[in-house]
Amino acid sequence: MLLKTESIVIRTVKYRDTSIICDILTREMGMLTIIAGGVRKNRSRMSASLFQPPSLLETVLYYKDSSNMHRLKEAKPSIPMMRVFEDLKRIAISQFIAELLKKTIKNRESQTDLFEFVRETICRLESDDAVNPDLPILFMLNLASHLGISPEFNRVDSRFLDLREGVAHSSPPPHDQFLNEEQTLVLKKLNSTKKGPIPVQKSIIDIETRRQLFNRMVDYYTIHVDGMTPLKSPDIFRAVFER
Repeated sequence: MLLKTESIVIRTVKYRDTSIICDILTREMGMLTIIAGGVRKNRSRMSASLFQPPSLLETVLYYKDSSNMHRLKEAKPSIPMMRVFEDLKRIAISQFIAELLKKTIKNRESQTDLFEFVRETICRLESDDAVNPDLPILFMLNLASHLGISPEFNRVDSRFLDLREGVAHSSPPPHDQFLNEEQTLVLKKLNSTKKGPIPVQKSIIDIETRRQLFNRMVDYYTIHVDGMTPLKSPDIFRAVFER
């Protein structure tokens, strides 16, 4: 059947001489893999540059429920992107977002709330005049809610977040995979903002605390997402935001 859907490009690889294979996040069907035939030809009606992550596209697919790969019929930009592909900080964040989504979203089913959250983040990353360096941490906290692995800070005197349990306690756990009091307090404050739009412009933490929390949240995902493999994009993120 023909499936018309807005899509977010997550990953693109070359396929044979003239085609590409893309992983896309869709509103109706979750994560899909598609083949875009002939887009690398000189006279193709669809340019391969359309499929640079995290582009937002209006797509028409030949969708088969029994298939793991679907063929692209049409694609055009949903929202034009410029800043995301030109500014180093925006590039670093968008690459991190795309890689994290690829490693965590596996279901081929409707995930409207997740799609809208990712779409809103990318649109803000493109449109806002300033980039909030806390954005990757905020994105991880929000995504954790959609994945059902959100850390809990509801207990009385929750001062130390146990990364293994995903729960904050009044005293440190008997292992080293936890956040100290300062880190837990900052993450708790960031976590309290996740129900609204992610604030792109304003940072509330210093560089060193941000670095520590970013690394620990990556650890948190590694613990709680089955089959999670190491991320490559954090190296890019650190190189851009820590200089």
